[in-house]
Amino acid sequence: MRHGGWMRRMALLLALAPIAASAPEPGRTQWKLGSFTWVKLVPAEPGAPSNAHPAKLSEAALAAALGPVQASVEGRDIPLFAQDELAGLTKALMEALSLARPGDDLILLSTHRRGGLFMDQPQGLLARLFVREGALNLIIHDARLDFMDRYLADSTLPTFAYGSRTVASATNLRAAGATPLRNDWLVLPLTSVPVVVPTPAPAPAEAVTAAPQAPAANRDPAFYEAQTQRLKALKRLREENLLSEAEYQKMREAILKTL
Repeated sequence: MRHGGWMRRMALLLALAPIAASAPEPGRTQWKLGSFTWVKLVPAEPGAPSNAHPAKLSEAALAAALGPVQASVEGRDIPLFAQDELAGLTKALMEALSLARPGDDLILLSTHRRGGLFMDQPQGLLARLFVREGALNLIIHDARLDFMDRYLADSTLPTFAYGSRTVASATNLRAAGATPLRNDWLVLPLTSVPVVVPTPAPAPAEAVTAAPQAPAANRDPAFYEAQTQRLKALKRLREENLLSEAEYQKMREAILKTL
């Protein structure tokens, strides 16, 4: 009997391992990635303005937006998502956004062993996400929710809260280049792959005149810091083989052109 708790803990840890996500299906509303890790489409909160859904975003764009987000935990700023955690979530988030309607939000529960060791106690991250005006809105209710001890003891789960437009949580977030609407709510810029526009045939040489060069835009330090973070996020995605070399170079060039 004394081994019962140990066996139950081991079984639960194994159950938390990621489950391969299937292809998106019209009408799908839930992506279960582990026993306590999922993405769901739910009706937006009453009175919320319409979202820009469906949103066609790449996994790389979502990783670049969410990767730099920091949360204040026990008095220090740490990454909101672990690298391997985020890599496992981006496909489900991409598919959910592509199927969402204007009146839908995404809610996320991600349970992860955030210390990085096999026997570390998993902790939950609870979020609400939606796209509006070309940016990803992220509202966090809990950055690190300890609920596994209680669950292991008596199978009791808390009532999960995913973040609200109307009621702020105690979570404090920050990210370079993001717009904070509240301490727990960030509006994150999205990296887009430039659209290739056909080049018109050149005019005869005698008709070509040099267009006046536009003056360089005044950029504040926050702008350059945001682009630096975007470039670092892209480099990390390339190093982890989440982007091909061609995709990496294309997106890197698009960022550099904004400087």
